[in-house]
Amino acid sequence: MIGRTLGGRYEIIEELGSGGTAVVYKGLDNSLGRPVTIKILRPEYTTDYDFVRRFQHEARAVASLCHPNIVSLYDVGQEGNIHYLVMEYVHGDNLKAIIAKEGPLSPARAIHIVCQVCEALTHAHENNIVHRDVKPHNILITREGWAKLSDFGIARDVTGTTITYTSSFIGSVHYLSPEQARGQLADQRSDLYSLGVVLYEMLTGSVPYQGDNLIAVALKHIQDEPERPSKLNERITPQLEEVILRAIAKDPSKRFQNGRELSLRLRESLSKNKGEPAENGAFENTATGLFEPLVEEEEKEEPDIAVVKKRKMRPLSVLIGSLLLILIVTGAAFAFNKFYFNIPEIKVPDVVNKSQEEAEKTLADLGLKVEVVKEHNDDVAEGHVIDQDIGPDDPAVKPPRLIKLTVSLGKDLREVPDLYKLTLLDAKAQVVRAGLKISEPVQEGNNDDVTEGCIYQQYPSPGAKKPAGSYVTVYVSLGKNVAKTQVPRLIGLTIEQAREELSKTNLKLDEKFEWADSADYLSGQILSQEPEADSDVTEDTAVKVVLSRGPGPSPTSVKVKVPVPDDGQDHEVRISLEDIRGTRDVYVSTQAPGDVVSQIVRYYGHATIKVYIDGSLVKDKTY
Repeated sequence: MIGRTLGGRYEIIEELGSGGTAVVYKGLDNSLGRPVTIKILRPEYTTDYDFVRRFQHEARAVASLCHPNIVSLYDVGQEGNIHYLVMEYVHGDNLKAIIAKEGPLSPARAIHIVCQVCEALTHAHENNIVHRDVKPHNILITREGWAKLSDFGIARDVTGTTITYTSSFIGSVHYLSPEQARGQLADQRSDLYSLGVVLYEMLTGSVPYQGDNLIAVALKHIQDEPERPSKLNERITPQLEEVILRAIAKDPSKRFQNGRELSLRLRESLSKNKGEPAENGAFENTATGLFEPLVEEEEKEEPDIAVVKKRKMRPLSVLIGSLLLILIVTGAAFAFNKFYFNIPEIKVPDVVNKSQEEAEKTLADLGLKVEVVKEHNDDVAEGHVIDQDIGPDDPAVKPPRLIKLTVSLGKDLREVPDLYKLTLLDAKAQVVRAGLKISEPVQEGNNDDVTEGCIYQQYPSPGAKKPAGSYVTVYVSLGKNVAKTQVPRLIGLTIEQAREELSKTNLKLDEKFEWADSADYLSGQILSQEPEADSDVTEDTAVKVVLSRGPGPSPTSVKVKVPVPDDGQDHEVRISLEDIRGTRDVYVSTQAPGDVVSQIVRYYGHATIKVYIDGSLVKDKTY
């Protein structure tokens, strides 16, 4: 696969790793010149509907998510029997490799990573996606230290059908929740259990349950209690240990019920820790994701005797310094009284709905300071004030009080992507990345130019600007709009006769004939057809026929007598026969008045004989 280009743009550069059903490569998007991750379904699974469906499900799951702590999906494609996903390339390493290299991580760093994964899982859970395979292998850490959750290959939509796996474990058994090990339904608390196992491993260097085989490990998740992590790492505080053990409780109702609750408890446990230095000599504030300087208490030293003596020899300096300090404080108090207490209070005017420039000038003219934050708003025009933290209904303030203004960026408009000729799956991925949604149910219709299953029309048009979350209506092609026609009756005809009949209705004959013995039809005659006669089909449909091998029915003879009117005039006598060979005239002649025509008629199978005199039917008999 190395060196191959998929979709005309994604060049495969090197293999990054492989899993049970897919191989992951580093690639280059030649169109945008950026590195990407390409995940390709293994060849042995491309003919397995279940694996292809699961692979496509991963694309749908990731496409529905958009979060900085989740690896982004760029594209989905199929080239021949190659099914692939194109995703964000993360510069860094997976958490499993980091633990293997560095051993147990500091509590501050571990909590920092887990809190980010909590944010990712919360976003997924709020979009009804349960990951079901949270493990350190699927948590990527960037060079800057940010965590990104990947591999939604066995994720499940919680609004969909429940699938229970009893004969095999999907995911990694060391991180499997007890309910998954029992083959029961997994929900968001199952993901948090797995994340709790990851936290346990980050802080102790090992997973809580190990065994000789997968079944043994799964049973321990169900039956055994883990060793207390504080026995393996003395840096784990009682508060942090309580959070870990609650996260991996066997009863889902006793665990944290959502990612935000787990994240909050971890931050609280860190705040109760008496200052643990992070790897870079800073104390990690997981509540903000930033680092704050570590303030350490200076060690108390015994005073230098010479310095003490020197200080005792300077009482005058101390006195002068004290007087100067008193003078400075007094002057500051005087200035503060003059320049603050003597300033009159003012009411802050209402500047909501005014332009930013006008609002800033109005407040500045009153001696007030202004701080501006901007956000999108559907109701207030761009550049105008949405809100102010202090207004005319609040108590009066003294200048130069800081007034915070929220200014509108206008509507959060997103550009509608061009979906023409994309598959529905690819179109949904494009629309989700644009911050929009596909209208359901999807519209369908015939189109002569677009392949069946692809988009042939959309509304709004590509390039249009629509508010975030707006719906895009798409029309999926059902293929060419082929005209309908009726199948003629071919039974009893020969092949040549059938071809001629079918050409009249723009149909064709399936040239793969079948043969069967028949006592009703002669050799070479059509004894059955598919579709049946008078069926409605599209033009150019091929009609299958079965031909008789014979022997067919035995011939039967009947004598037909026709008396000619004795009226002094000649008359035309015609005898018509319809049997399994078709309809044909067996006698046509002009007779003198008063003649009697006697004709032997030979037929096969059932027959209808009709006698005409001068074109008028005078006799009709079926045999």
